Amino acid sequence: MFRLKSNALQREFKVNEGYLYASRIRNTRSGMDLVPDGNSTEFTFHFTDGTEFSSKGLKVTDSAERDGKLVFTFEEFEGITVTMRYWVGRDGNTLKKQLQFIQATEDKVIDYIALEHIGVINSQTHFSIPDDVETSMQIPDAMAILGQPFYIDSLFFGCEFPATDNRIQYGIGQVKYYVGHPVHGRFTCPATVMGGATGNTMAEVQGAFFDYIEYISTKSDFRVQYNSWYDHMLDIDADNIERSFYEIEQGLSDHGVPPLDAYVIDDGWNNYKAPFWSFNKKFPNKLTDATDQCHKLGSTFGLWLGPRGGYTAATPRFAKKIEKGGNGYLNSNSMDICVGSEKYLQNLEKFLTDTCTEFDIQYLKLDGFCLKPCTNPKHDHITGGENDMYFVTEMWQRWIDLFTRLRESRAKDNKPLWINMTCYVNPSPWWLQYVNSVWLQNSMDIGFAKNLEQQAQVDAEITYRDSMYYDFMCTRALQFPAKNIYNHEPIYGNTAKVEYTDEEFEKFLFWNACRGQAFNELYLSYNKMNSAKWRILARMLRWQKANHHILKNAMLLGGDPAENNIYAYAAWTKAGEGIIALRNPTDEKTDLTLTLNKLMGCPENLRAVKCYNVYNTTGADSLDLFSYGDKMQITLAPFEIKIFQFGDRDNRCLAPENTNDFTLSFTVSSNADANICRGKDAAIWIANGVLYGTFGGCKIQASLEDGAHYITFVRYKNKMVRLFMDRQLVDSAYAPEAGPQIATDDLASSAANFSVADGSTPFEELMDLKAVLSGSRKFKRKRK
Repeated sequence: MFRLKSNALQREFKVNEGYLYASRIRNTRSGMDLVPDGNSTEFTFHFTDGTEFSSKGLKVTDSAERDGKLVFTFEEFEGITVTMRYWVGRDGNTLKKQLQFIQATEDKVIDYIALEHIGVINSQTHFSIPDDVETSMQIPDAMAILGQPFYIDSLFFGCEFPATDNRIQYGIGQVKYYVGHPVHGRFTCPATVMGGATGNTMAEVQGAFFDYIEYISTKSDFRVQYNSWYDHMLDIDADNIERSFYEIEQGLSDHGVPPLDAYVIDDGWNNYKAPFWSFNKKFPNKLTDATDQCHKLGSTFGLWLGPRGGYTAATPRFAKKIEKGGNGYLNSNSMDICVGSEKYLQNLEKFLTDTCTEFDIQYLKLDGFCLKPCTNPKHDHITGGENDMYFVTEMWQRWIDLFTRLRESRAKDNKPLWINMTCYVNPSPWWLQYVNSVWLQNSMDIGFAKNLEQQAQVDAEITYRDSMYYDFMCTRALQFPAKNIYNHEPIYGNTAKVEYTDEEFEKFLFWNACRGQAFNELYLSYNKMNSAKWRILARMLRWQKANHHILKNAMLLGGDPAENNIYAYAAWTKAGEGIIALRNPTDEKTDLTLTLNKLMGCPENLRAVKCYNVYNTTGADSLDLFSYGDKMQITLAPFEIKIFQFGDRDNRCLAPENTNDFTLSFTVSSNADANICRGKDAAIWIANGVLYGTFGGCKIQASLEDGAHYITFVRYKNKMVRLFMDRQLVDSAYAPEAGPQIATDDLASSAANFSVADGSTPFEELMDLKAVLSGSRKFKRKRK
């Protein structure tokens, strides 16, 4: 008898008269057992000639427990010898299984392998992604549904390769892994996984599955960055990018927003007339200037690249040039770059690795993958199979290898890398082992609902985006954590053609935060922002970041907003902290009853918590205490939103910290050792040719060449300190633990022109921006 036991599941196996028998699957968390019916097998091999064989009827030639794994080897059949391993996952909760086989001959080609084949006749409940959804995603439906889990009673099942076909059909829960090519020697299949929940409701099983996904995923903390797309679109150049970076940073710093995680250049830098990815004449210094600027601003640099060749009229021509140059192929089915080509991916990997290293890129927006499978047999990839699955399997395995090596390259330099996987991707949660975020797949960048003729632009935009969430989470029932969805928000840039009042802007921002995403990309234009909008943005980001541990668990509840249904996002922690955001997308007043139960995601141990208004323009804070099962009577006016926060203390963090900002300037005549000034909280001095400054624990320094220099230190509302030398930005330093108030009234100095003034001086007053941004001075190539 062989036993396997995790914190949640138990299984027993025995070999009797040479045959393997597996016991029921016991879930100790729910107390429920699943007994796979007689149609179940451990695996099935299906060949291209239509024949197949399964583990049924195959004798076990070897069985043992080795290195914590149960190992069973089956007798050879059709020239194939299979070894199956079971073990407890590293999370301690799941059970994993993996097949390895040797094919001695090439007489038969494997079409697919059913890595799991579980009969569900004995189950009480089960769920599988629907395959009859009428609305269409951007990629073929057969591709879009790949890599999803299925649920049987209180158990979840799936495969760690993101492109297997995992569904319950005709009473069988099956994980199909397509092969489609001769196997030479030993072949290892991807591992399958099963896990257990505390019950068999959809919320409970999905919650347990998401806990597992969180455990295996690439770390993806709360993130905020700026992207150039809706500021300039394709019309970016080295000059306007630099100006936009300074402008956005000024607005954020002046209103207390911590340093951004990245500033990102979107499409517009590539030379689409070249035979491979390269920089056009608008960026003659490539990305050197932008990277340097980002570092001096105390941030990092990010870059867009479209693997399929972008989205413009130049895409087909670019693909043809790549093929003519011997760097890849044209996919004639979609008139773009063949993203499954081994040659193309090798060249692309080198470009990405070299570019990330040279310009210290810590964010990649990889935008546009496989719109349609390539079926050209002359390319360096396989073709064929049901719905072209041979190509799809090989293509995605190659991309997994690229992601893995790219991360390893960055890790060697001790640098992180956030990979945002955008369009034309199957939204499998198992992608999160390799990337940080995945695009919704069913949505335009921005859109406006047509459910009602008379509604504000902001309401039409919110309804549109949420109708896409409804399609994603409810209609398609895609099992993907809200935390890792990239939703292209918030957009308030020149080219988006949106205009919101300050009140509408607040509504738009706070509602978007309730969708739960960790990744927030600011598609802003500085000229569209006023002081009130900057304050609103700063307030929303404070709340969103402070409560991301709650918001990341967001569930979409209610009906389709595009069909004029009331709906909500609800997010809870196991400790009883919660946020519920309600919205009425119609022009009629609506009364509703809100019940705090597990269907709303509430933990059953919820007891006597307070309810705070985060956004509620028509009601005051409640003095009532709420427990599990309590009801709330709510009225929503037309197009109204209400955001409530539950907990035993007020954690809204809406008020800004009372931080003082100031500008300190002086002139030095040399780099000789000197004590410029020293007070209770701040000090500036020169030692060994280095200028030092400390401001309440925030330390900054820079080399100082001999001679006269005009020096300026600026502290901002976000506690950032910047050093300017001779009207150029030298560096920035940030210490969030620094105190909000830094005393400056005790600072005095004999240095020439020494002064301290309240307020942070704008970049354009401290720097010669015209000289910095002059294309004639800065960006001319030197003749050799």
